[in-house]
Amino acid sequence: MTREQLQAVLDQYGKSLSAFCYALCKNKSLSDDIFQDVCVRLLKKNVALREEKAFKTYLYKTALSVYRDYLRAAEKRGEVGIDEAEQRRYVRCITNDESEQDEYEALYSAVMRLPDKFREVITLTYFREMKEEDAAKILGIPKGTVKSRLHKAKELLKKELTYENH
Repeated sequence: MTREQLQAVLDQYGKSLSAFCYALCKNKSLSDDIFQDVCVRLLKKNVALREEKAFKTYLYKTALSVYRDYLRAAEKRGEVGIDEAEQRRYVRCITNDESEQDEYEALYSAVMRLPDKFREVITLTYFREMKEEDAAKILGIPKGTVKSRLHKAKELLKKELTYENH
């Protein structure tokens, strides 16, 4: 891929891809690293700008792969953690309405506490507004597994959010 093609991709998908990277790792610095690594992979590979839907799926799948690479490396080093200040800054960028920020922050926090397999399907289908079929392609799992994980994730979120409100 040429630099000009990459710039066109970033103009079209950059904001969405950046938000997806952050949703995966919950850390601005790490999400920037993931985003940059996705760009480097695009430059190194001769990726054809295919049909928009297929290309978007490819971008998210690449970002997820990079994120999982970072996770494996962090696990080997024994690193973990969530940067709440970064999360708050991210939520503030989404909406300007104070009441919406508090509600979204609570939901977002609950989603980020989910195990990876549930957080990934929620992030793709709700935050990125993808169809279950597309999420399945990105995650490399059957559509039925996406549906069952969504169902379980919603149950876990409902339980946690109900508990927090009481």
